[in-house]
Amino acid sequence: MAQHHDHHGTMVPQDTNFDNADQPGIAQPYTQSEVEELLYGEDRPASERLARLRELREESAIRESGDWGGQDPAAMLDELDRAIDELSAVIANGEEDEEYAGLATNFDNDPNDRLDALSPDDDEARFAIEGDDDGEEPDDALEEENWDGGDEFRTERDLH
Repeated sequence: MAQHHDHHGTMVPQDTNFDNADQPGIAQPYTQSEVEELLYGEDRPASERLARLRELREESAIRESGDWGGQDPAAMLDELDRAIDELSAVIANGEEDEEYAGLATNFDNDPNDRLDALSPDDDEARFAIEGDDDGEEPDDALEEENWDGGDEFRTERDLH
């Protein structure tokens, strides 16, 4: 877990057990769940979460050579960079009125106005959404005065 410092006036929750001799130290980096909590969490404004992600990135870059081995630092730094980019884009695309920019929900998706949310046998609701245009022509579409076919193809009205 990364060290929490330079948070003047804000409280950062941290589980501690003072009787435990194995306290988290500088050798224990942050976890993926901490990054996701900062990226998607709703406990703080987006600007504070972005500042904390940048702080984690700076700490990790400083400790990269001494703390970790192998390719772990590169993958962790890439994940932090991705989270910083995503949260920065969300803030940039949001309106100033929204505390959590870009995360507003679209409330005009009424399930009663969607065909895929209807029961298959609910003909009245389907008719209300689709309207009168069902693709079929009325029975009296070809009236006598509009008939331009030959007499051999003409059907008699009393047969139907």
